[in-house]
Amino acid sequence: MDPRLARRVALAALLLGILGDLLFDRVALGINVPIAIGAGLVAATLFRPAGSRIDRLDLWIPLVAMLAALGVALRADPTIVAFDLALAGVATLAWMICCSGVALTRRSVDVVVAAGAWAGAWLGIGGVVVAGRAGSDGALGKALGSSRGALPIIRGVALATPVVLVLAALLASADAVFGKLIGNLLKLPFDLSDLAVRSVVVLAIAWLAAGALSIAAGGLPYRPESPARSLGAAARSRTGWLVLPGATEALVVLVAVDALFGAFVAVQVAYLFGGLGTVLGTGITFSDYAREGYFQLIAVVAFAGVLLAFAEAAAHRTRTFLVAALGLVGLTFVILASAAVRLALYLQAYGWTELRFYVAASMAWLAIGGLLLGILIARDRVRWLAHGLALGAVIVTLGVTAIGPQSFITDQNVARVLDPARVPASGHAGLDTEYLSELGDDAIPSLVDAWPRVDAATRAVLQPVLLSRWYQLRDDPTTTSWPSWNLARERARSALEALFRP
Repeated sequence: MDPRLARRVALAALLLGILGDLLFDRVALGINVPIAIGAGLVAATLFRPAGSRIDRLDLWIPLVAMLAALGVALRADPTIVAFDLALAGVATLAWMICCSGVALTRRSVDVVVAAGAWAGAWLGIGGVVVAGRAGSDGALGKALGSSRGALPIIRGVALATPVVLVLAALLASADAVFGKLIGNLLKLPFDLSDLAVRSVVVLAIAWLAAGALSIAAGGLPYRPESPARSLGAAARSRTGWLVLPGATEALVVLVAVDALFGAFVAVQVAYLFGGLGTVLGTGITFSDYAREGYFQLIAVVAFAGVLLAFAEAAAHRTRTFLVAALGLVGLTFVILASAAVRLALYLQAYGWTELRFYVAASMAWLAIGGLLLGILIARDRVRWLAHGLALGAVIVTLGVTAIGPQSFITDQNVARVLDPARVPASGHAGLDTEYLSELGDDAIPSLVDAWPRVDAATRAVLQPVLLSRWYQLRDDPTTTSWPSWNLARERARSALEALFRP
C-alpha cells in the first residue's frame, strides 16, 4: 500500500472511530446503525483503487447492507436486531471486497469463502499494515520537523496513551486514595475514567475501520486466480482434491435414497391430510409432533443437499440421473409440506411464540432453497446453490424484519382470544399475558390497541409492566438521545403515552 494512501486510510479510520464513539458509546442501538453502515459504505467506495471497476452484479450488496441496518432502527426485537446487525456487517465487509476489484456474486463458493476468510482475518491485522506503511517514507517525521528515527517514539506514545489511561482509571477506581491523588495531581476538568472508555472505543473502532478500508483500497493480499469452477469439474480434473465414486455408484445411491424417502412420504401423507384428529390419534402431543418433525426436516434437507452435491460431481447428467435427483427434491418438498402442516396444527391449537415464528421462517427459507435446487439441477448449475441459499437467507431475514415477529405474535394471539372460533375444541384459547409482557417494544402498540377489549384480569397483569416501560422510555437517557432514535420505541412511547397520560 502506498504510504500516502495509508495515511489517508488512517485519518479516515480515526474519523470513523470518533463518529462511532459519538453514535454508540452508552447509546442504545437505533438510527445510529444505518448512519454508521452508510458512512462505512461511502468510505469504502471513495477509497477503492483508481481504475478498479465494481461488478454490476455486486450492486445489490450495499442495498442489502442498508436495508438490514435500517431494520435495527425500525425494530426493537433483540433477535431481529442481532440478525440485521450480522447481515449488515457481512454485507458491508463484502462491499469492501467488491470495492477492491474482486467480484463476488458471479464467483463460485470456494472463492467467496476464501475472500471472506481473508477479509475477516484482515480486519484484525490490517491496522498494523496501515500504521506501518503510513510512515514508511519518512513524511511524518519531516512534517513534525524531526528525523525518521523519531517515528518509533511517536507511534509508541500513541499506543501508550490509551494503555496508561485505562490502567490509571482502573487503579483510581480500585483505590480511593490513589484516585484522589491522581485527581489532585492532574486537576483534570473531566472524568478520567470516561476519557479512558471513550479513547478505547475510538481506537477499537478506528482499528477495525483501518482494516476494512485497507481492504476497499486494494490492500487485501488475495486475488482469485481463475473463474468459478464447479465441484464436479474440480473432482474430475487431474488435480482435483476430491476422489468420488463412479457415476453408477452415485446413481444407485440416489435411487436407493429416493425409495427410502418415498416410503417415508407415503406414511406422512396420511398425517398431511389427516388433520388434527389424525395427529391426536397417534398418542403424540402437538409439542412433540411439531418439534420432532422440524428437526427431522433439518436432517433430511441437509442430507439431501449434500448428497445431491456429491452426486452431481460424480455422476453423468443422464436422463436417469435427472429423474432421480429431481425426484429427491420433490420428495423433500413433500416432507417440508408435512412439517408445515404439523406446525400449522400446533399454532392453531396453542397460538404463536417467537420460537414458532422462527421455525416457520426457517421453513420458508428451506422452501426457497428446495425450489432453487430443483431449478439448478435441471439447468446444470448446482455450483450456484450456496449463492441461492445465501440470497434466500437475505430475503427471509429482510421479510421477517418487515413483518415484525413480536407485533405479529401479539396480534395473532389477541385475535384468538377475541374470536374463539379460531381455536379448535382441543386447543388452548387463553392469553398468556406473562409471555406477552416479556416481549419488546414492537409488541406494545398491539397490546395498547387490545387494551379496551381484554378482560380486567389481563389488564391487571399488563398494567404494571406497560407503566414501567413507559417510564423507562420517557426518562432513560440511553433511549431519548437522537442517535438512539428507533421507530419501534417511538411507536411504543406514543402508544403508552396515549394510554397512561391523564
